[in-house]
Amino acid sequence: MIIPSKRPATEEGVEVSLPAKLRRTDDQPGPLVAGTGNDESDYDSDSDGDNRAPEPSALEIEGLYLDTVNRASLDFDFEQLCSVSLSNNNIYACLVCGKYYQGRGKQTHAYFHSINESHHVFINLHTLRVYVLPDNYEVDDKSLNDIKAAVRPTYSVEQVAQLDSVCDDAYDLSGKRYIPGLVGLNRIKCNDYMNAVVQALAHVPPIRDVMLLLPDLERKPPLVQRMAGLVRRMWHPKLFKSHISPHELHQEIVNRSKRHFKLDS
Repeated sequence: MIIPSKRPATEEGVEVSLPAKLRRTDDQPGPLVAGTGNDESDYDSDSDGDNRAPEPSALEIEGLYLDTVNRASLDFDFEQLCSVSLSNNNIYACLVCGKYYQGRGKQTHAYFHSINESHHVFINLHTLRVYVLPDNYEVDDKSLNDIKAAVRPTYSVEQVAQLDSVCDDAYDLSGKRYIPGLVGLNRIKCNDYMNAVVQALAHVPPIRDVMLLLPDLERKPPLVQRMAGLVRRMWHPKLFKSHISPHELHQEIVNRSKRHFKLDS
């Protein structure tokens, strides 16, 4: 992107520095060009800033590509890693194809994916804020609440208190009936015994209730986060699929045990 030349303002003979993103191609006066370095930090923060695109009007919000969101392709059971860089920092999920990408700035994988594939709606898997790329503005629409709940299910004390007395049927996106709490865990190599232990623990009321109501989960040790996240999905009444992958928990157990417990043994 070429930006018309403009001499930096000076004060008492001292040249005022330009933003880091803009720099000259040489030491002579001339046009400014966008930096070609790593701009993954651009727009990565969810804090408000001057470089955020203007918010659309209420009429524009109705056409924010929300009709392209494909819930059938979404699967939040797997480790939150960028499908390109394999980084776990600042990960966004594409709500069209379900793939994970890092960042949303102008030099990030999510940004390029939105341009190359015309997939425009992304959710930050940590903050649950939804953005339209490459325009980079936030979308706050109630129709996305079910997706946010699928990423991070939450429960009230009243809901947890009724789990043992109320047993209503639930249905996934395909219309398949399931009972919350009694959902299948995918088999990943030799993890049958681990699945059986998880199923048992998820039905011990004191353990289950703690996992469902544990506050500030993001501040807890990773193993607790993975176990609580899995139990919360198992009891979620609005699953997109009537089965769950315990991949994140199993991977954390492998790492924490220094590979003493592995999925292939």
